[in-house]
Amino acid sequence: MGSVYMRGDSPNWWVGFVDVNGKRKDKSSKSPDKQVAEKLLAVVERKVRAEKESGLVSANKGPITVHRYAEQWLADRRARGIAAADSDEDRLQHALPVIGGLVLAEVRPKDILTVIRAMEAKRTEEGAKKFAPRTVLHVYGALRQMFSDAHRDELIPASPCVLTRRRGELPKKRDKDPKWRRTALFEREELMMLITDKRVPERHRVLYAVENLGGMRINEISPRRWRDYLPDITPLGKMVIDTCWDSKKKVLKPATKTGVVREMPIHPVLARILADWQAEGWARQYGRPPGPEDFIVPSVDGGLLSSSSSYKRLQEDLAQLGLRRRRQHDARRTFITLAIADGAQKDLLRWATHGPEGDIVDAYTSLPWHVLCEQVAMLKVQLPEGYLPSGFIGITTQSLRSMEPTEMTTQLLWRRRESNPRPKAVCSLTLRA
Repeated sequence: MGSVYMRGDSPNWWVGFVDVNGKRKDKSSKSPDKQVAEKLLAVVERKVRAEKESGLVSANKGPITVHRYAEQWLADRRARGIAAADSDEDRLQHALPVIGGLVLAEVRPKDILTVIRAMEAKRTEEGAKKFAPRTVLHVYGALRQMFSDAHRDELIPASPCVLTRRRGELPKKRDKDPKWRRTALFEREELMMLITDKRVPERHRVLYAVENLGGMRINEISPRRWRDYLPDITPLGKMVIDTCWDSKKKVLKPATKTGVVREMPIHPVLARILADWQAEGWARQYGRPPGPEDFIVPSVDGGLLSSSSSYKRLQEDLAQLGLRRRRQHDARRTFITLAIADGAQKDLLRWATHGPEGDIVDAYTSLPWHVLCEQVAMLKVQLPEGYLPSGFIGITTQSLRSMEPTEMTTQLLWRRRESNPRPKAVCSLTLRA
């Protein structure tokens, strides 16, 4: 049990307490006010209890350092199944060489600023490139989360992560090369080459069609099985996206952070390609008809498609077609960009490509299926005549609109509050004395 007392050689109150190793400690409150000393004693005793409960302090190890707390923090996040734990570990590797040896409770904002300044000044092995601003911000974000949890665990009195962009302590969120993002997509003609040019293997063409016309990430596509594809839904078929493949942990995880199942309308052109692939193409590749549990686009041996191997194949196919290098994720960006350019509404298309954002309004909103289908069908692409057997009747945007029920004219399409115009009053109230 601690105590507060006055010393003859000091005008300030002091606190006496027993630390986590059982040793008597004395600390000045730096105030002649006894209540200040009592509050300090309460804080110190809570910290000692928290250190005992953490199991990180012992006579042999000494006080808790940033590095030791980071190890426990990452292990705890992995045990709780937090998907960002691996990324957090990678990001902390940029900070721990600078502050890892410091006592956790003694880290100050200037120490965090030292980490940021070191990253901004550090050069890569090529000697010409710096860390991208987004990388610096991601490292700071991991530190801020870790120190916030340390404060919650009562191991530190306050988080030292108080840096701001306003004071120039953090970089603005921008790409390392501001011109890069404008080129990170496929032109419409390049898209059609990828999905129709016979120099590209058939299995690859189907994958590129799903990527560019389905608006899905590669790790959402790879675990999709034929049972996830519902072609008979009207007005457009549906791909149910309830999982995605974690290429680092080698496990399936929910497709969205909130665990919400996404349903993606299948563009009429993609539906034709998948119909032919299911009827004949899949069997040509794997020697038998596909079953409900087979992957829609498997690896060469029929197993789950690897994102790294499919990236290598993409670069080979781009070189074969004489096209510049692109990322797999650029196909998803291509779909969204071209669909909006052709008339799709961004707020509605987002429901198909990303799902609800997670705010309370989205949680209470369910858009009709044909509304999402109309947005996807806005994308104007057409297969060359004779590329696939005829017999599939494509659905146009006009026909989709003709299916809209009349009561939809009064439906409210929810958006963010700041983008919603304030409705005009339909009546007024007059207050009388």
